[in-house]
Amino acid sequence: MAESGQGRDGDADPDGPAPVLRRAPFSDNPQVGARGQRTQQRILDAALEVFGEEGYHRASIERIATRAGSSRASFYQYFADKEDVFRNLTGQVARQLRASTEAMDSITADEAGWSALRTWVEAQAAVYHRYEPVFHLFDSASASDARVASGSARWARGMVAAVRVRVEGHTLPTRQLDGVLLDLHGSLTRSLDVATLLRSLLPEAWPEEPVVTALTDVIHRSLFGRDDAVNVHRGPRRRRPPIPFDPSPVGGWGPPPEVPSTEAGRRTLERLTRAGRTVLVARGYHGTRVDDVVELAEVSHGAFYRYFESKEHLARVLVTAAMRTVSQVLVDAPPDIVGDGATGRRALRAWLRRYAAIQTEQTALLRVWTDAALADPDLRAATAPALDWGRRTMAAWLAPRGFGDVDTDGLVLESLMSLFGGRTTGGDVEATALVIERGLLGQRSG
Repeated sequence: MAESGQGRDGDADPDGPAPVLRRAPFSDNPQVGARGQRTQQRILDAALEVFGEEGYHRASIERIATRAGSSRASFYQYFADKEDVFRNLTGQVARQLRASTEAMDSITADEAGWSALRTWVEAQAAVYHRYEPVFHLFDSASASDARVASGSARWARGMVAAVRVRVEGHTLPTRQLDGVLLDLHGSLTRSLDVATLLRSLLPEAWPEEPVVTALTDVIHRSLFGRDDAVNVHRGPRRRRPPIPFDPSPVGGWGPPPEVPSTEAGRRTLERLTRAGRTVLVARGYHGTRVDDVVELAEVSHGAFYRYFESKEHLARVLVTAAMRTVSQVLVDAPPDIVGDGATGRRALRAWLRRYAAIQTEQTALLRVWTDAALADPDLRAATAPALDWGRRTMAAWLAPRGFGDVDTDGLVLESLMSLFGGRTTGGDVEATALVIERGLLGQRSG
């Protein structure tokens, strides 16, 4: 997630921010002192709040400056635009994540290695919670800012390399280590997303500690195989209660549009739904406007409102359809892979390939909706039950393994599948299969 820009610590970093400088032509002396650094950080802190409240596309320089108690002129001394502010925030995130990795002790197969890994997961989670809006809005920012997207790719490679050198004695195929590490780190963040949403409705059922422990267990088992004395921990005594899911209009999802009776009407509705998916994935929920959808669909506003009450109604219809598609694939997970047999391994990989073939667009849309729900209490109440249904489906699939915290590991598996299915270039089937077999099913051979 690193991106070159202005930092606040005064140290040049090729993968992160440059020294704090005033932008020309605001000062003949561009170096910033302690007061200037405090001003810049105050603007960044304010921007983090505004991004969290307004989303990436709706946040404005005026709102950020006002929240920071600064003038627009002061803002422009340090930042070119709001995109520049977001890049600086991603730079702060990247530096803190990298610092926690560089401070990590060796990851070994024994208890000391597990403890080192848990400390790292805790540190990663702390950065996530401090900068939640950056994580939630990152996909929206990447879609409209190539510098953010390119910085993310560099950061991911750097993070994998930094973790790889600390892993000692893993039992994975060497050529698969980087792919497995990439999956594990991505699913860590997504698991924190899902846990945050579930916690908003059932705070007592989803405390942070069991989530961190389960993530540590899954990562450690993926690298070294299952060891009941080291990387298998029981969850709470009671199973987590389900969050009821009501997809009816009473549940807040609204009815789908009526199928038009004419061919022209059906084409119009198809253009609107196709344009809606494209715009939502590209701009995020809060950044999407009805104007954007009708312009891309090349239809009138009247045509839009003939079928949809609002942008939210369109989004809910699309998300409901995506949920049905994803849920069917999750339900179809092969039942016979618990064990080390070649038949089970083949069935798992075939399922992953089928999932990847049809899930990219659907999963990307669900990710947009999840990110929006994390920042919007009204959307959160409608989204958490659906995520919990997926989590329970995956937990039931894992239950025959007979060890550990199945409820939370189901959450991790759901997050891993979301990551795998949402990759536009296609998921790494073998790496994801290894995480499932070793980290989640606890198979002792890789």
